[in-house]
Amino acid sequence: MANDLKMPARKARGAKAGRLEPPSFAFALVPTRLVEELTRDDVPLPKVVTVVAPTGYGKTVFSTALYKHVTAHGMHSRWIALDDRDTTLERVVHLLEDSLDAHQAELDPVQHLTRGDEPMEGRIDAVLEAVARLPDPTLIFIDNLGYCADETLGTLLDRLVFRTPSSVHFILSSTEQLPMNLARAKLEGRLREVGYAELSLRPAEVRSLLGPELCAQLGPEAVDSIVRQTEGWPAAVRLTQIILSAAERPLEALERFSGADEDLSDLLNRQVLADFTPEARQFLLEIAPLRSFCAELCGHATGDDNAAKHLALLLRRNVFVIPLDRNRSWYRLHGLFREFLIEEGQRTLSTERRHQVLERAAEWSERGGHWQDAIDYALRAGSAALATAMLERVAALFVRDRGDLRQYIDWIEQLHAGGHEVGWEAYFWYVWALVFHRRYDTARLQNERLTQRVEREQKAGRDPAQMADLKRRTEVIRACVDTYTDRLVDAHRLANAWLAGTGTGTGTGTDDPFNVATVASAAGISLSSVHRFVEARQVMRTAQAAIAQSRSAYGIGWVSMLTAMISVFEGDFAAVHNDILAALARSRVALGDNAGITRTIALVGAKCAVEMGQDEEARGLLAQGLHWAHTHGIVDTAAVGFDAALKLWSGRPDDPVSITQLREIASGYPPRLALMLSCLIVQRLVRLGRLGEALTEAAQIGLGITLSAERRLPAIEGIDNPRGRELYAAAEIELLIAAGQLRQAETLIAEETRLAKQDGRIARLVELALAETAIAICSHNPQPAARHFVRAIGLAARRRIVRPFRDRAETIAGLVNETKATAWGFALDEERKFFFEICNGLPLTNSFLVDHLDQLQGDNPLLETPTARELQLLSLIEAGLSNQQLADRLNLSVATVKWHLYNLYTKLGVSSRSAALARARALNLLAR
Repeated sequence: MANDLKMPARKARGAKAGRLEPPSFAFALVPTRLVEELTRDDVPLPKVVTVVAPTGYGKTVFSTALYKHVTAHGMHSRWIALDDRDTTLERVVHLLEDSLDAHQAELDPVQHLTRGDEPMEGRIDAVLEAVARLPDPTLIFIDNLGYCADETLGTLLDRLVFRTPSSVHFILSSTEQLPMNLARAKLEGRLREVGYAELSLRPAEVRSLLGPELCAQLGPEAVDSIVRQTEGWPAAVRLTQIILSAAERPLEALERFSGADEDLSDLLNRQVLADFTPEARQFLLEIAPLRSFCAELCGHATGDDNAAKHLALLLRRNVFVIPLDRNRSWYRLHGLFREFLIEEGQRTLSTERRHQVLERAAEWSERGGHWQDAIDYALRAGSAALATAMLERVAALFVRDRGDLRQYIDWIEQLHAGGHEVGWEAYFWYVWALVFHRRYDTARLQNERLTQRVEREQKAGRDPAQMADLKRRTEVIRACVDTYTDRLVDAHRLANAWLAGTGTGTGTGTDDPFNVATVASAAGISLSSVHRFVEARQVMRTAQAAIAQSRSAYGIGWVSMLTAMISVFEGDFAAVHNDILAALARSRVALGDNAGITRTIALVGAKCAVEMGQDEEARGLLAQGLHWAHTHGIVDTAAVGFDAALKLWSGRPDDPVSITQLREIASGYPPRLALMLSCLIVQRLVRLGRLGEALTEAAQIGLGITLSAERRLPAIEGIDNPRGRELYAAAEIELLIAAGQLRQAETLIAEETRLAKQDGRIARLVELALAETAIAICSHNPQPAARHFVRAIGLAARRRIVRPFRDRAETIAGLVNETKATAWGFALDEERKFFFEICNGLPLTNSFLVDHLDQLQGDNPLLETPTARELQLLSLIEAGLSNQQLADRLNLSVATVKWHLYNLYTKLGVSSRSAALARARALNLLAR
């Protein structure tokens, strides 16, 4: 979570008009043979059409013509156009997301932040899911792919081509060969390649582009001459059309025309711009650096009152100006023409003038909310002062509402590299962007520098209230960084001071609710990790109260998950299972299946499900949660997901759970997670009977089995944390039992039991009781084994802790098979039912027990109604009388009293006084 996120998020503005819809050309689109070929009813449209040709061959014109044709005939289409900013795979995926609605249109403010470092695999998968939901058939156009120089672009293109429904088709255009598996696409009959030869215009198409009026003025021979000179090159034909249409004597102008590539610049200078006034020519050169423009922007940037007239002239003469929207209010210059104008402007305009135009364009763009253009123009103008001022004003909106963290970081670091210092807000949001980009070391360093700046200003007496507030906000970042980097002791210390208002700030109670919830959550994470559950709940109540004041579904989901984690650590899975599923459902509705918090909640839900024995539910949640664990969550949320995954891992090569994948995820987290993962792997390998592999894994974390009774923990990161130490001890106990070193195991179990009781970790107590059961059975002591087992049942029943019993199914089956059905004494119905639920999952051979399972699970599982004497004994037991006192009171011998009690216990299905009383109360026998 982050600071000052009360405002609802605005829709991420992927581009101005024209990025997600085709341009509206001022000239009529020629129905070329290629369009006709691809739209013939008797020829199926290929899965992908690649259009690769140099600039000027009409790739965008062809794609636009095809788009208009198919949409006019009812085919669903989507348009995406790159520009020179879209050089990375992330930018291309972002445009696809916007076009396909692959993420929520109204992203939660904090979700925007966390999207900055979402794994690209997950985002591509979300795009593929969105593509699969498109109507049948659909044609997706991606124009200008040549701008993307990212070497991983091929991964995206291959998945679009080979992993989307056959009803979805693609038109991909570029100036360079596309980096996709063209050979496979050809072999599978998916590919239709279009090159410059097919884009070249035939004579009839040249005549159509020139228009009947111009052709009539020129005559057939002149038109044939144009076809020969241009060789069908669309750019040259368009130049010819522009020049000849503006000429008073077209035939004379044609004699001076040369369409050769090397003559283009001279041609543009001499012919296209020749009839423009110096003012109009100056206007063109000045607006050329603008990626897109409208009349108002042009007027403000150039200071030319006649900007609208100049623009109208360009449109009237059809000089390579392409309308970008249906209203024809926004335009761009054709790439070839723009490149020429920029180069010409660098030769003829002063640097000061070019920078002045860009600065004014930046100011106008900022006022219009076109932040990316505004800052880009300011930086290209070399105006660090203007860029830093803009960043100070729009930093929160750009980072928070748009979530374009990479771009923002690049801007700040570009300014830093030039020796320029940005303002407070810009710097503050830069640090947040680093945090959510998981560049924690850099974030910590930059946050310290920001803190030092604040302290210098405080000493200088500058605006004490503002500086104190900013200081508290930097402490929020520090608490987050400490939490994400697993410096939980530091995070807890800082969070306590901040919440108490005793930090370096004011603590006046005016803190933003998000800040309060963020810091309280950091404290809750720290306390939960050291098993201080009562304090953790108290501080999470503070987080819940604060986050309730926000509109953030993301923040509410985060706080709900962390609150539930407390019960998960305790082992009370039944208490929070439904809460987790409800939080997951809310997050899915509000944020989508692919939101980081949705997937992290799914991991916690998988832990609950697997411990409750609901393996299929757990597998589904893991499939969603693990996919996002690379970049979202903290050590402990990832660890519970790993725990669930490994408890379901079969050890087979084809298992959906991949140990390699888990190790890869762990490598992106602080070292404690890798330690915990190894401990979990050791435990699972032992339970799968692969002791040799378990010992090899254990050796990697300094865990070895020796005959020495002295136990020493290795100097390894993460083991000093109670959660890490707990899993280390659990792995050690498993190895000791498997190796037959039972005495050492018993010693360690006794110490672990003491700590678990002290902390209130019930699930751990169940595991330890079952470990004691296993040791007793190995030692051929069935009576202690049964006691330990009954204790485990008593702890597990209400909390639905099923998994530990399944993990020791064979051991428990052996115990149950050798024990009479009537010998098990349980105090409560829920314990009895839980016991028989466990038994139903065991390989039982005790026919008597099997025959009586259904009967004994009933609501009134009394084998026989107690006699009057036995009921009298019950009431006296409730009064607290001893066996001797019972004998004296009833004038019986002690032996007879014991006999009656034995019969009573048998009928009640218990084995002790306390259990008998509890059972009698449950059956309402004491009231008789």
